[in-house]
Amino acid sequence: MKMKKLTALALAGALCMGMSTVALAAPSVGSEDAITATTENGESVDLETESIEIGRGTEFDGWDSSNPEKASDAIKKTFENASVDYEKVITELKQKNDPKLAGLIAEYEKQQAALDELVNSDDLIEVATLVDISLPEGQDVVDPEHPLTVKFVLNNRLENLAVGQQIRIMHQNEYTGLWEVYEGEVKWDAATSEFYVENEFTSLSPVAILRVTSDGSVQVTPPGQKPGDTNQPGDQPTVTPDEDGKLTADQLADLIAKKLQANGVKFDRTAATGKASPKTGE
Repeated sequence: MKMKKLTALALAGALCMGMSTVALAAPSVGSEDAITATTENGESVDLETESIEIGRGTEFDGWDSSNPEKASDAIKKTFENASVDYEKVITELKQKNDPKLAGLIAEYEKQQAALDELVNSDDLIEVATLVDISLPEGQDVVDPEHPLTVKFVLNNRLENLAVGQQIRIMHQNEYTGLWEVYEGEVKWDAATSEFYVENEFTSLSPVAILRVTSDGSVQVTPPGQKPGDTNQPGDQPTVTPDEDGKLTADQLADLIAKKLQANGVKFDRTAATGKASPKTGE
């Protein structure tokens, strides 16, 4: 009897989760997600976005692999090559023996170190967006005096999004061709029900938005109605696997129950283990 109840609950949960998480399937790398920009004064700016070629012979060879580990390795290979580019430029600048270049050299060394940290880590790196961004012809320039804050919506790119997850905003500077590394985190827009990340840019061109998972594991955190709101228990149900990565029947049932409740399904869950039912004795 206990198994029948648990099976029925699991089937109902699977049905509910299936209907509510269709958009979480990870698509191929591209630029379909919403990308918007605003000036320092809060004025909206139109952007032009263009997909970047991915495949053999390109800088992004392997980024579109269906195997997460292989895609992550391909991304790291790209940035390993980018670190070599930094090394060449830094060496050339140091050979000039010009004190005025000290600040630029320090900035390049900082960027190279950020790339090396990603390359040498065991982190799993996932691609959220890879896109070439530009302003329509005739619009104002983007430079240090005229920066743009660009917002990237992540809903259609990554599974198991949660507020606070690590994001790397990688930007290939249009003037130097060097990759710049910026740190960010997933945010939640309650008005539009969107997960997003944003960053200020002083030049445009290719941008890669990457999620870094520190332990290489998939997080069991289905997004609720108010992701990341710690003052609203139950909005974002979570479970913690044991050392072998397994879940108990009760943990699974709890997760499904909370997911159903988040979708407005009213019922009481009876634990799959524990004392016998006072009504049936089972």
